[in-house]
Amino acid sequence: MLELKDYIGLTEADARSQWLSILQRVDPGGRRQVDFIPLETLLCFGLGLIAEPSSSGTINIRESSREAQLLAALFKRPTKSLAAKLANLDGRRPNGAKHERQLWAMLSNDLVLFEYLYELAITAGRSVGLDDARLPDFLGIETSTLRAFIEADQITNDALRESVESDLRDWVDGNPSGDATETEKVLLGTARVGQQQFARSVLNNCGFACVFCGMSFRANGLPSSRMLVASHIKSWKASTNKERLSVGNGVAACPTHDAAFDGFLLTFSTDLRVIRSPLLENAIAHDDAVARQFGPNVLNSTVVAGRFRKSPSHEFIAWHNHRFSLLAQENISLV
Repeated sequence: MLELKDYIGLTEADARSQWLSILQRVDPGGRRQVDFIPLETLLCFGLGLIAEPSSSGTINIRESSREAQLLAALFKRPTKSLAAKLANLDGRRPNGAKHERQLWAMLSNDLVLFEYLYELAITAGRSVGLDDARLPDFLGIETSTLRAFIEADQITNDALRESVESDLRDWVDGNPSGDATETEKVLLGTARVGQQQFARSVLNNCGFACVFCGMSFRANGLPSSRMLVASHIKSWKASTNKERLSVGNGVAACPTHDAAFDGFLLTFSTDLRVIRSPLLENAIAHDDAVARQFGPNVLNSTVVAGRFRKSPSHEFIAWHNHRFSLLAQENISLV
């Protein structure tokens, strides 16, 4: 019987041994599949991070995705079994083992730990001859992309905790003798994974570049960790759960321009023109240091429209414009 330590305590020797056992498998045909081993379960968790966020907040594996199909072929399993394993992890399927729910709570709330385990799995796979064609580095550990996505998420644990309070109360009402502490961790983890999916979608949608200044470390072959933030246009707190996960509600920005956008010193119109607040315009005129960060030679006249695969939604832009205008009116006397 597997225990939690078999997953989070995975060693390189364990991972190599498990890959070798996977490579020795034969297709079971109509027979019962062998039980999942820790390496497979960890990679199923990782597949959940690359799926598009669902409107209901559930985390799914897209069976049609190339990555899921390649891993299923490697594991000698149908892709639907990978999706079912992920559903076991987050508690949606009642036949999931207790340690699987605990694993979900731990990994989804500590993605740096998962990053370590994922890197261990990929490295061990390479050591037994599995190249990217058979074992794709679908989270980008070999290019530091996974770390960039983790660090692009700026939602705090306190904010996430507030967002799951209602769901937790509903669960407690229906399960008065259940473990509310573990359930809260599971709900928090699901919310955190949703935010990771949002960050991944936004950075990809914006071509891994700041939409205000165009800065892209990735385009120049530099590590992009901590260089971009996946920012909500309509603030996370004011958004519904569905809006919080919508790629149309997000832009990628460098930390400086993200802070200005979040503070309503910058906005952009529905035709994507960049607009500075009167306070910021005044500061640019009187402070060379501010001008070097926000002047016309630094910011684009429009957000980098060519980098968007999908343009931001007008409803979210309108929300930001309205708050921007209110703040400008409040501070106009200071200019």
